[in-house]
Amino acid sequence: MEVSYKRKLVVIGALFLLLGASATIGVSAKGPWSDNFDSYTNGQLLDGTPDDGGWVGWANSPAAYGTVTNANYRSSPHSVDIKLTSDLVHLYGENSGKWIYTAWQFIPVGQSGGTYGGTYFIMNDVYTTGGSDTHWAVQIQFDNINHVVESEFDSVPTLPLIYDEWVELRVEIDFDTDWFEFYYNDDLLIEKDWTAGVNNGFDGTLQLAAVDLFADGSTTVYYDDMSFLPVGDELICGAGGPYTGEVGEDIEFSGFASGGTPPYTWEWTFGDGETSDEQNPTHAYDEAGVFNVTLTVTDSLMAIATDETTATITSPAPVIQIGDITGGLLKVNAVVKNTGSAAVSNLSWSINLNGGIILLGKETTGSIATIAAGGQETITSKLIIGFGKTTITVTAGTATKDQAATVLLILVKI
Repeated sequence: MEVSYKRKLVVIGALFLLLGASATIGVSAKGPWSDNFDSYTNGQLLDGTPDDGGWVGWANSPAAYGTVTNANYRSSPHSVDIKLTSDLVHLYGENSGKWIYTAWQFIPVGQSGGTYGGTYFIMNDVYTTGGSDTHWAVQIQFDNINHVVESEFDSVPTLPLIYDEWVELRVEIDFDTDWFEFYYNDDLLIEKDWTAGVNNGFDGTLQLAAVDLFADGSTTVYYDDMSFLPVGDELICGAGGPYTGEVGEDIEFSGFASGGTPPYTWEWTFGDGETSDEQNPTHAYDEAGVFNVTLTVTDSLMAIATDETTATITSPAPVIQIGDITGGLLKVNAVVKNTGSAAVSNLSWSINLNGGIILLGKETTGSIATIAAGGQETITSKLIIGFGKTTITVTAGTATKDQAATVLLILVKI
């Protein structure tokens, strides 16, 4: 396979002849930048017009447009569709410090076509419309033939290509030390000198000049929630948790965000179809289960961060406790309490006397039909006759309580 910068220069050369120019195009985005494609209209062609947010076709060609679409998205309502002739470029210009470039990508099952099979994510350290000195720093192929992700022309392992999911592409760049790391779905694919270039000729420039979403004739791939942010300034958020509670109980959720450019907007999805736009909402569930909870935070530059946690919801349960145990003539009384949040039915109980000489009433058993939440019932033993010190054990459900006592013929003394 030819090295990609030569392959693409064939296209550039043809365009150069048509354009007869070699000037840098577009307006570069210096400083923190993000685009979630939601400010554009559905069906809008990003082809270099003033309302396209700085997106242009490669070599300023309108035919290399990407299409804004609501057919699929990570953040509602839009993403950009890169297919067939798409060769969509955004210019930057940063050349110092530590930066993180993030793009979310969705490759549908059945994605096909392309000169070499698949689509490309490209980063140029030098970019001009004529292409005479355009230079490639990063070129990642999403190979739809072998179903792998590959840093082209680098002798490093590939990663499995993920279909039908939104996957994070993350490039961590340190211009001060001339180093970058490319992560696919949080797995490291390639790390090396930024100026090494795609051809590993170490003839590059310490700069991110442009990012290129290149279809190379292949079918639809979606991109969304793209950003280029300084390290330490990237937007992060936390959803807290995991949370627990009972059906009908108000659960307090706690959201956190830092970095990015405040103010933030908040969006919680609670996993049961309900949502909230508060930072720290309260929510109650109508049924038991384990729910996936997602917090999405958007800053004023439309950068997006998400975090996930769970809420484990159980059905209300009774809590049984044994209250006072009292004696008296010929019997023992005990109070059974339900301090839980649900009623209990058919609660078995027993009163046992262990120790001494118990002639009558050594054990009594019974059942309580129901005790409401917060309620209580008194249970009573059979007639008791005996002599000596004893231990009264009262059991109700799983609750047990012992009480020392003395039996004096017909008197049970506590």
